[in-house]
Amino acid sequence: MSSNKPEKKVITLEELVGRATELRDQLNSLNTVLNMYLNQYREVQLSLETLRGLPETGTESFIVLDRLSSACIPVKINENWVNNVLVNLGLGYYMRTTRDKAVEIISRRARELERVLNNLQAQQRTLLEEYLALERLISQVIEAYRAKAAKSV
Repeated sequence: MSSNKPEKKVITLEELVGRATELRDQLNSLNTVLNMYLNQYREVQLSLETLRGLPETGTESFIVLDRLSSACIPVKINENWVNNVLVNLGLGYYMRTTRDKAVEIISRRARELERVLNNLQAQQRTLLEEYLALERLISQVIEAYRAKAAKSV
């Protein structure tokens, strides 16, 4: 007569700790990638805000030389700049286009980055949930060992 009982598997504390360490390493790597994409997304959003916010008429202004705004230099924006925007297409290719088309291209890039960020955040949540569950389980096992050791003394 065969039994339909599920087979029990014994997992050692070392295996649990090993899996938790593996998950922590994966989370650290994923966080690095997530931060990289988040920075790209912020840069794209800044480009969109700048393109949308500049007046269509020519103007004089200052341009920031670095991301920390350490220094600015004066610039003159031409009257017809809205018809003369360069958009980075990637791999060293640029396209000369209008402001509206540039906003459209960069908006598409922003949506793609949002999609990637959402996928990465979902992966992060899944890994984090498993990691936290393992941490709780490891704590329970350690407490059980301590309680058993205290009783035997």
